Amino acid sequence: MLKQLLMELGLKQMRKKMYIEPDYIVENYLKKIPQFFDRTKAKDRKLIIVYEFHDSGKNDGVWTIAIADGNCTLSKGEAVNYDTKLYMTADTYNRILSGRLDFTRLAYSTGAVRYFGSTLGHREMNAYLTIPKDANIACL
Repeated sequence: MLKQLLMELGLKQMRKKMYIEPDYIVENYLKKIPQFFDRTKAKDRKLIIVYEFHDSGKNDGVWTIAIADGNCTLSKGEAVNYDTKLYMTADTYNRILSGRLDFTRLAYSTGAVRYFGSTLGHREMNAYLTIPKDANIACL
């Protein structure tokens, strides 16, 4: 009982630190990827990552992140050739952003996020990002 109480208290504290607007729009958070991209970390790397959201109403759609020659761009639509494709609901992405779902350990193993192609592409992309502490997001 004490253990459960402490876990609930910890979750409440985490939710206070990480706030995602309740009616959020996925694209607004995807736009942060090029904003937080650090060119020096991905100097000579080429990487294409596709995010596909399903069963999410207004957030349904496909977006592509392309990293090449030290640049990072976001475009609507699916790239023909990609390194990694992530398939999930907008709610799952919301939980990842807020830190309520551990992307590296739980999202994949529970089936909340499905990968096509390499499972390491998304982790690699996050290594190229510098997310400020006041951004209120755990990862992108």
